[in-house]
Amino acid sequence: MQQSLDIQKAIGDKPGEGTTLNNISQVYQAQGDYDTALDYLQQSLAILKAIGDKQGEGTTLNNISQVYKAQGDYETALDYLQQSLAIRKAIGDWPGMCATLFNIGRIQLQHEQTQAAIGTFVSAYQLAKRINHFQVLEALTGLAKQLGGEGLSMWEGLLQQSLASEEHTE
Repeated sequence: MQQSLDIQKAIGDKPGEGTTLNNISQVYQAQGDYDTALDYLQQSLAILKAIGDKQGEGTTLNNISQVYKAQGDYETALDYLQQSLAIRKAIGDWPGMCATLFNIGRIQLQHEQTQAAIGTFVSAYQLAKRINHFQVLEALTGLAKQLGGEGLSMWEGLLQQSLASEEHTE
């Protein structure tokens, strides 16, 4: 990846450079070198902002949040996730929204904000179901089992309850 980055810099491929910096950060994060991962992500974010790549910016903000989450800094992670979600909503990046909502829900669950987490997961489920986002649906299936539910039927039931309660409050 470093060779690829050098070539992209040499030929002025800014989108490729931003993506490669992001990818390099993932290797450092997997190795537990969070400071280096954040450095590469911040470089990527600066490039993506400069060239107006909103989708890449949303992805990078999401990835930054995961580094902070791994370090136990959930408040900062949530801040980056909210920034990512706002961008993804603005540009209609539905798959990205699903992933970001799921990540927000995981942090809420870790903070024992169970009701907020369930609401966030239901939102992620509703969107993932609409666009058939396999990865998020699969993750929600596993999460439901961890929470004592029966896969996607648990989320469908919660979604229907939520929709029914919205009808009664209108």
